[in-house]
Amino acid sequence: MVKIEKGRTIGFFVIATVVLTIIITLLISAMVGYESNKSSLVRNTLELNRINAEKLAITANELLTSATDMLALSAAHLSGGGKEETSQFSLQLIRESNNLFNSVFIADKDGVVLRSAPDNIGVAGKRLESRAALEALEAKAPMISDPYIGITGRHIILLSEPIFGKSGDYEGFIAGSIYLSEPNLFEIMLGTQMSNDIGSYVYVVSGKGELLYHPDKERIGENVTANAAVRHVLKGEKGDMDLVNTKGVSMLAGYAPVAESGWGIISQTPSSSVITASRQLVLKMFTYSLPILLLVLLAVIMLTRYFSRPLYNLASFAEQLSSEANPDVNVPEIHKWNYEANELRKTIEKAVASMRSQIDSLSVEAQKDTLTGLNNRRSMDKVLAGWQASGTPFNYMILDIDHFKSVNDTYGHAMGDEVLRFLGSKLSGLAGSNDVCFRYGGEEFVVLSPGADAEAAVRLGERMRKGIAREIGPTGRPITVSVGIAACSDPNDSLEEVKRRADEALYRSKQAGRNRVSLG
Repeated sequence: MVKIEKGRTIGFFVIATVVLTIIITLLISAMVGYESNKSSLVRNTLELNRINAEKLAITANELLTSATDMLALSAAHLSGGGKEETSQFSLQLIRESNNLFNSVFIADKDGVVLRSAPDNIGVAGKRLESRAALEALEAKAPMISDPYIGITGRHIILLSEPIFGKSGDYEGFIAGSIYLSEPNLFEIMLGTQMSNDIGSYVYVVSGKGELLYHPDKERIGENVTANAAVRHVLKGEKGDMDLVNTKGVSMLAGYAPVAESGWGIISQTPSSSVITASRQLVLKMFTYSLPILLLVLLAVIMLTRYFSRPLYNLASFAEQLSSEANPDVNVPEIHKWNYEANELRKTIEKAVASMRSQIDSLSVEAQKDTLTGLNNRRSMDKVLAGWQASGTPFNYMILDIDHFKSVNDTYGHAMGDEVLRFLGSKLSGLAGSNDVCFRYGGEEFVVLSPGADAEAAVRLGERMRKGIAREIGPTGRPITVSVGIAACSDPNDSLEEVKRRADEALYRSKQAGRNRVSLG
């Protein structure tokens, strides 16, 4: 028996469609929400970093202006060579009132340090040979140096003001140093801008693109002009941009120049932080939406089962009907509110009634040859299989119309059909009560007789051959047949072997001149 795949119910497809719709909706919402939120966060982060850089640049500029003004005021006070204690007091006042400087000192016109604050840094009496000090001595003008390594071995920025005597002679300079690798007001001001939770930080570059301040102190003094934001800020521009820094990390950077010094301040945030924040937002959306969606899905499942139950019952009935040999089963009752199911039930009732009236005739027709009314080859195979299974001996007789092709060629196929019907009728009349006649195919017919009696089979064959030959056929002339007979007395004999012997006997009848009976 062939196994029939039942397939899926309507309820399954409705639920699957709803689930698929929910999943697609969630995915689309997640993608749209993620992209929208990421775009918004990127814009906001760039804007905040730009604003932060501008504010810090203004603050740094004010600090530098204040510091240079204080140095200039002290330089004017020291003109003409102030007393040592007065000079020392001025240095201490500058350092203590301005947290920007780590140290303050006075150098003469030869670059020898005269006094310093604090006075314990060990530079008094030493000649300054740094690039910044030499440039200050040569320029004899206010200067803000590029970063350099001082005599103390520190990374330093030097802010200096020249000192002139009353006669206008250059006497040296007063300077304040900022230790880039040690705590100072810059570090306090800029270090607080670092946000460890999302990785944002601020750094400062000199007019030549060297790092003056960076959270990673090991990088101070490094040239970072390869950074696109640094190149922009060194041109005096301010703005924001998405870039890849010198370490290969994608950043969202805002930048602004410090007008007083030509420095640049860059405030930046890793792009990955924005992506992480966007993903967290989408995850929250899923977390909040999932319980509601599950409730909706549960409601859909319950309603779908309720409304599809009548159709499911009818489908189950149809399945039972198709698997029953005798469909004496009742069509299930359906709630009257379900219009579609009720109409389908009515149609099924009519179909069942029609099927019950036709099933008997269909089972008979399946075993009959429609042209001659005799049993067909399928029916013959069934009879033979039954006799062999029960051990019943039998005679197998095959009859073939002589020169049937010439009938079709001369009179046409319609006449050929008449001849076949004529022969079928004659065989039925000539066969015994226990004999069964079949149309085997084409112009061949088979007669099965229970009992393997070869002589009786030959007598039956001769009676049929003669009975047919003496009648005038539809063509106006007698019809003759050639007959081959084989007996099967052993139930272990192969049916194919019995048929082969009968076919060989039929062949001998044909070869011997037709219209005769041969035993195989």
